[in-house]
Amino acid sequence: MIVNNLKIKNYRNFKEVDLKLINSLNIFIGDNGQGKTNLLESIYLCSIGRTFRLNSEDELINFNENKCTIELLLDKNKYKINIELFLEKGKRKQVKINKVKLDKTGEMIGVLNNVIFTPDDMKIIKGSPIERRKFINIDISQIKPKYKYLLNKYKKIITQRNNILKNYYTNKENKDIIDIWNNYLIDIGTELIWYRNEYINSLKKYAVDIYSDISGNKEIFDLKYKCNIGNICDMDKESIKNIFHQKINKNIDNEIQKNTSMYGPHKDDLIISLNNKECKYFGSQGQQRSAILALKLGEIEIIKDEIGEYPILLLDDVLSELDNKRKGFLINYIKNIQTVITTTDDNDLINLTKDFDKKIFYINDGKIGNITN
Repeated sequence: MIVNNLKIKNYRNFKEVDLKLINSLNIFIGDNGQGKTNLLESIYLCSIGRTFRLNSEDELINFNENKCTIELLLDKNKYKINIELFLEKGKRKQVKINKVKLDKTGEMIGVLNNVIFTPDDMKIIKGSPIERRKFINIDISQIKPKYKYLLNKYKKIITQRNNILKNYYTNKENKDIIDIWNNYLIDIGTELIWYRNEYINSLKKYAVDIYSDISGNKEIFDLKYKCNIGNICDMDKESIKNIFHQKINKNIDNEIQKNTSMYGPHKDDLIISLNNKECKYFGSQGQQRSAILALKLGEIEIIKDEIGEYPILLLDDVLSELDNKRKGFLINYIKNIQTVITTTDDNDLINLTKDFDKKIFYINDGKIGNITN
């Protein structure tokens, strides 16, 4: 999978950009605040349909403008794909694939597969379960379109079921329909749990070996799916569904009392451990960064298994977070993957990639110049 061309108009601090990327390393160098991350974010937006930063969509549009566009030309599985994204202040964004308008933005997920690595990814280790569920959800959605559909459906079920639980005693109809919504919760929730279990098992196979290589076989890395309804390891789908039923039936009175849905994949977690100790609490900064690196590189391999090609790799100023050993490991690993890297340190990165085919872009205040090969 290769992004050949990227056009941007009125996106954040970019007025108009027309870039041709090469199929190996594309390095964007500049000081902080010049637009490096904005450019990388525009590619991500064409993949996921939303930003990886905490901004409203109106903030993606240049301050002095009302509209912005992003157009991306992609080669995937021998097909040429044109992705266009249109943003206008106060309106919903529009997406076109090969000039055909999509009914829902979510339909674009899986067209441009990407793996992004930013300093904020340390939240996957250090943050709350929400961060780890977000990581899993985005990953699976890229390779299993049905998962995204089920996830959206599940969120609506949780909202409706919580309303029923909150008003269980004040609205007598709720007593008649709670079993119906329990079944919805269990049916869709079981599907999500099944997808997550399959994905985490696959991710574990790759990440364990990658981490072992990073550490020189000195440390033991492990992943474990902490399913909220209980231990579902090695269970088939019907067995998971039965356990889910038992959990809901046993705890429904407690849920009514607390006015909320207490069990299901919306409460899941991913346990990341080193040497049989949870990395979140016992891992050093270096170990935690190695763990994130192993997860991201494992994600790349899973996508390749699913679609037959490597995804696009987006690295947002992460080399500054890694020591020389981990930098070298990452750079060597991505030799055959189209990569977009942003950095403030040109000397270090150029030295690390001296034997690579690469294209270097310098960014200053939303302008791209001094392009070299």
